[in-house]
Order: sequence, then C-alpha cells, then structure tokens
Amino acid sequence: MDKLPIDNVMDDPQWRPMLDEIHDHLMYVLQDRLGWQSISSPEMSLGGGHVVIRFEKNGARMVFRVPRHGVQQLKRSMLAYRHLGHLGFMPEKIYHDGKCILESHAEGVALNPTVSDAVLAQLATQLAQMHAVPAQQYGPLDFDLQGSHAHAAAYYLGRPPITLDRSEADLTPAQSDVLDAALLQLAAIPADLITAKTFLGHGDLWRNNILVDKDMFTIIDWDRIGAYPREYDLVFLLEADLSARQRGIFLEHYGHTVNLGLLKWFAKRRTLLNRGLRLPKMIQKITEIDVI
Repeated sequence: MDKLPIDNVMDDPQWRPMLDEIHDHLMYVLQDRLGWQSISSPEMSLGGGHVVIRFEKNGARMVFRVPRHGVQQLKRSMLAYRHLGHLGFMPEKIYHDGKCILESHAEGVALNPTVSDAVLAQLATQLAQMHAVPAQQYGPLDFDLQGSHAHAAAYYLGRPPITLDRSEADLTPAQSDVLDAALLQLAAIPADLITAKTFLGHGDLWRNNILVDKDMFTIIDWDRIGAYPREYDLVFLLEADLSARQRGIFLEHYGHTVNLGLLKWFAKRRTLLNRGLRLPKMIQKITEIDVI
C-alpha cells in the first residue's frame, strides 16, 4: 500500500513527526494486522482529544483514532467496551492496541429536537442500565487529573473558580446580573453534590456524542468513562434544545430519580466553560436553564 494522502491537516512542522508516526502505525495495522492491501477516501483531522483518520473499506466507513493524551484514554475506551458493549449503543470495535483503536464510523446527526419519541425512550432505557452500575470513586474528568476523589464534590473543591473575559461584549446591567449570579452559584458546592452517589457514566455525554440515525442512536468518545453522579451525564437534556414534553418522555423511561438542582448546576458549569460560546449566548443559555 502506498503512503496515504492524509496531509490535509496542517502545515505546521511541529506536528510532522507525530503525524508521520501515526501514519506508519496505521499502515502497520491495516497491512500487518488486518491484511488489508487497500482503502479509499482517507482524510485526517486533529481534535481536542484524538488524531482521527477516516477512510472507506469495501464501502464501509471506518475511524482510526490515536489519543493525544496518552494510553489512559484507550484503556478507558476498552473499559467501556468491556462493560457496556452488550448494550449495543457503541460503534463496532474492529481493532485496538496500545496506540490506537479502529471502529466503524457512527452514522447520524447530533441529538436535536427532531429526534423521535421512540429513540428518546430507547436512549433513556439503555442509559438507565449504565447508570445503575454503582461506583466508589469519581473518575477522571481531565486527562491530566487521574487521581481518585472521596466523593463527587471533592473534585470541584480543588478547582479554581470560573473566570470570564467580559471585554468582548457590551453587556446590559441585566445580562451582567445573570452572569454574576451564575458565577456566584457555581463557586459554591451544592450540598446535594457532597452526598450524591456515583455510578458508571460516560463522562462527556453531550449532544455531539449522541448520534441519531433514523430509529437508532450511537454514543461515541468513551475515553472519559468513570464514576459520576447521574446528573453529570444527563446535562444533554438541557443543552440539546429538547422540549419539556421530550424531557418528560426521557425521564419516564429512565426511571432513576434525577436531582433537578444538580442537573442545572452541572449544565450551567458546562455552559460557562464552553469557550466556543460568546457571552450573550452563554447568558441566554443560563437564563433558559433557570426557567426549566
């Protein structure tokens, strides 16, 4: 197999050694481990957590991922396959080793209000099974923090307060009040979080990691699986623009008790840490969360 044309990522020379090493390992996996002599339509992208190469083989789309933050990412993905693979909502795993994972490409679009009631019910039922697995430790939220915590709140007690650059927007007094109130609320650890039980959770379950295709769904990016309060995983209920009726359908089939106060706290925190949002949009989302 000739060298693949995957130079469409970036021209920065600092990335060249890493990308060449990834390319060589991909060739090793395809030729030596899987015995494949050809693939088609390869393309590479560089994400926050992985270097990803997508390609086609015999008409099937596949994804080759190499973690950017170490082998611990792969170990956690394998943990997910081992404990949750039977639920059928993960991409098919084709190959993995200590450097990479090769999966089937997950079809579909990010979770959104057009999702059918049947898919919402199925999503709730299967997440309920995952969230029924008890856990004693909180698990990693960041790849640079792999330590264990006595309880969920202990992680946040050691985190610096959230700060925002307000110079980018000319906020009204009312907008500033909303932002100040949210930052003050998030600076305090909710009492319910200190006593919250933790369960097996995805750890990064937002709308873009729940892909819906017709009457089925796939959940991707499992390298933050760990022990979390259920509400930490369920923030997507408030950020995916689902209606009150749709949230009701999910919760009816989910079955577990959900602490709405904790859910809002996690949702606000994720919103204010999303640097892709401008301040007015953050404030709009915070306001929407408050009225739920």
